[in-house]
Amino acid sequence: MRKTVFLMALVIGFLFIFSYLLPSSHAQGDVEKKFMKTHQKEMETFMNKCSGCHSLQRIFGKKKTKEEWDKILKQMAGKPHAMISEDEQKQVRKWIDLMELTMTVGP
Repeated sequence: MRKTVFLMALVIGFLFIFSYLLPSSHAQGDVEKKFMKTHQKEMETFMNKCSGCHSLQRIFGKKKTKEEWDKILKQMAGKPHAMISEDEQKQVRKWIDLMELTMTVGP
């Protein structure tokens, strides 16, 4: 139950981030909907495989290179409790890339 509430809050948070970053208009709603529909699989995989154990601050708190992300994803996939397939690693990686394009990293 607690995990479900956390995941729902995370989705709402992502939607808030997108609504804040995009210009306000009716077209914005269409753009958001299209983006979320296009990347729903990646977002769900990220939420199920990463954000259940790690906060967004921990995941995105420091800018990482492609090589660093690849190493981290490989390490996490090797953890017995993670059960992250190669396809899921690609989905998570794609979501992380998308998030890094829209987020600014704090100090």
